Order: sequence, then C-alpha cells, then structure tokens
Amino acid sequence: MRSRYALFALALTAAVALAGCDALPFPGRSQGEKVWRKHCAQCHGINGSGDTPGFMGEQYAELRDDVWRAGGNDGAWETVIRQGAFGKMPGFPQLTPEEVRAVIDHIHVLRGERTSGTSS
Repeated sequence: MRSRYALFALALTAAVALAGCDALPFPGRSQGEKVWRKHCAQCHGINGSGDTPGFMGEQYAELRDDVWRAGGNDGAWETVIRQGAFGKMPGFPQLTPEEVRAVIDHIHVLRGERTSGTSS
C-alpha cells in the first residue's frame, strides 16, 4: 500500500513538472504564448508581471500596467520587440511578422484586454 502512495506522489510530481515544460506540445497554448515563453518570459515572467530574478523591481519589465517607456500601442511594441529597448531588452529581429503579431496579441491577453486566441 505504501508503494502505491509513493508511485502516486512520483506521478503527480512528474505531471506538475511537465505541465510547465515548454518543450512539450500543449494544444491549448496560442502561438503568441509559445513565442512568449521561449523569448520573453525569462525577463517579463510567464504572466507579464516582471517578477523574475533578474528584473524584479524594474518598472518597465511589468507589462500589465500602463507604465510604458516606449508607448503602449501595438506599433511601439512591434518596434521594441524587433529592435530591443534602452540597452536592457534585446531585439528579436529573427521573429517572423506572424510571431511578432502573436506576441503582441499575447501581451493584450496578459493585460486582460483580450481573451486567448483572439485578435483585433
């Protein structure tokens, strides 16, 4: 009986660990969330709060508020994503136009302005 509990605990731990793994295909994740997790989450956090070890307390790492150093519109965000900003954020010129658009849509989702998988 004890080994069943140990096996269950191990399976539960593995399931929780894999749920956060970005290498696995999760059909519920939008293109924007996938690109976000790969390129943006390390600094801005999974939820866009900026509460990451390297950027905690950096007001511009928080993307869910209205404090935008480079403007808070899609055009400004595209420029920052492509070119980087202020010597702190690297540019991502390798992203396709579709990936950039998807990331911008995901930022809107993080900000509560859209629901996942929609754009306007």
